[in-house]
Amino acid sequence: MDLLIALIAFEIIASKFLFSYISSYQSNGNYVEQNPVLKFAFDRLNLEHDEWLSFFCNILLTGFSVYLLNTFYSATAFQVLFILTGFYCTILNLAAAHSSYFQRTNFITRRLLR
Repeated sequence: MDLLIALIAFEIIASKFLFSYISSYQSNGNYVEQNPVLKFAFDRLNLEHDEWLSFFCNILLTGFSVYLLNTFYSATAFQVLFILTGFYCTILNLAAAHSSYFQRTNFITRRLLR
């Protein structure tokens, strides 16, 4: 189970890296954070919306989640919830990277933008 948690954490970080890398080299203009929590935090701290800052926040959040999962929330139900949620976040990050790379919406991003 620990190996699966480590792989899911790696997938979350790798998919966010792919999205940040693709969106940083697009010529669309300024990056706008779509995550409402990070968007609120960036606005409150008067930080520019940056895809790499979002990536590093993702690393910190994923690492903190894995730490909590291994120390305080070590029950199997929490581990399964982390795996399912992490897989869902990976799919969303990869869909956003695909949409950013091809500069058109795909079936996942169209569903989210409704």
